[in-house]
Amino acid sequence: MPEKVQSADVVIIGAGIVGGSIAYHLCREPGLKVVCLEREGVAAGSTSRSAAAFRHQFSSRINVEMSLWSGRAYCDFSESMGCEPIFAQQGYLFLYSDPAQLEAASQRVAHQRALGVENVQVLDGPAACSLPALEDTLAADKIAGATWCPGDGFLHPTTITQVYYERAKELGLISRIGTRATTIERQNGKVTGVRLADDSLIEAPIVINAAGWWGNEVARMAGVEIPLVAVKRYLYLTNQLEPRRVSHFPMTVFDLGPYYRPESNGLLFGSDDRPKKPGGWQSYPPPSQDFAALLEAQDGVPEDFGRSLDGYGIEVLAEIAEFVPFFEEEVAIESIVCGYYEITPDEKALIGWDPRVGGLLHATGFSGHGVMHAPATGEIVRCLVRDKEPPFDIGPLRIDPLLRNEERDDPEVMVI
Repeated sequence: MPEKVQSADVVIIGAGIVGGSIAYHLCREPGLKVVCLEREGVAAGSTSRSAAAFRHQFSSRINVEMSLWSGRAYCDFSESMGCEPIFAQQGYLFLYSDPAQLEAASQRVAHQRALGVENVQVLDGPAACSLPALEDTLAADKIAGATWCPGDGFLHPTTITQVYYERAKELGLISRIGTRATTIERQNGKVTGVRLADDSLIEAPIVINAAGWWGNEVARMAGVEIPLVAVKRYLYLTNQLEPRRVSHFPMTVFDLGPYYRPESNGLLFGSDDRPKKPGGWQSYPPPSQDFAALLEAQDGVPEDFGRSLDGYGIEVLAEIAEFVPFFEEEVAIESIVCGYYEITPDEKALIGWDPRVGGLLHATGFSGHGVMHAPATGEIVRCLVRDKEPPFDIGPLRIDPLLRNEERDDPEVMVI
């Protein structure tokens, strides 16, 4: 039977990778009693349906700094947490067919290097096409150049999440998996606790919304809304490509659109052009969404999506084949993985205290970067809970401007 809990210092709602990192970082703080609530299972939502890419190549300062922090944590993760390797540092390659786009990307590389990303570089077309990891697979006449960061790659998010939770439990985390929160109780404008589906109450002065695409549902438990929508995303898994060897390929993105990375000796690929975001997604309040219906549809592919059940995947495959000719003859779709991004109006995360409800702290809205930035988020939240300054300025992640339908500082343009 789960432990009966009457009170805590902090309640976390959500047991994905972000919630796991927060739980671990908070439980390292002496004297904090931390409870984590999760209605499904550990890493059961978007965490386990992620492309799990990791990069330092962003246009916004805050995202670069979060990647620098998280990258150090992930490089040390296996040793410091006592687990199997979780970071495949096979590189991250942005390819461009348009010289003007390449020039803009080159300016971003200068910005990234100024912020401390030492190994990111600009490659001309021939240099990009002759990278040893790609074995001359690119159509040279299509490539103007690329930006390349060899220390980036992709992660194993389910393992990371499980390890975060196990270590947090060793440090005292009370984990309530399969427990549904129904209401965030308030008094005099401040959080007082969380009411559960069995009508029991966990008294607590701080509640952390780490519910990913469920983030607005959690906010509504406290009587508010946040500028966030859930958007379906699809990943396509190919056949194993023997005798061709692709397991060492980098994460590769074409013109900030379609992308692939290896999955065993096959490939995982996708593109985020479809389905479109719901109307009004860039305004507050956000468009209404039925979260129960979204959950039911999480693993389904609509029959009208593209020309057939997997039509959009075939279209994306054809786009990539223009740059990588062997796709046309050798690659086929074998399965589809579905999940949701939680998207904010500027596609940057929401991390910080809600100005309308004292004690409600949001750590959601990562717009596809939750797996990537989970370690930095855990540290930021630890600092906020302890009333300390985070390791970098998180002003561009605060919710307040979005509630006024104003732009936040430090925009991000490298959204894929």
